[in-house]
Amino acid sequence: MAKPIAKTPVFEGEDAVSVLKEMQETPTQEDKEFAKEIRNQRTVLFSR
Repeated sequence: MAKPIAKTPVFEGEDAVSVLKEMQETPTQEDKEFAKEIRNQRTVLFSR
């Protein structure tokens, strides 16, 4: 039988503020290219 999943800890303080600031930044060209690569890796083409 599986073990129950523990509650997620509350994220607060300076760490939370820095993560929120980072999330609000515009993605760089490098970030966009990385996301595109990941999307392409997850595409599975089925042929008939």
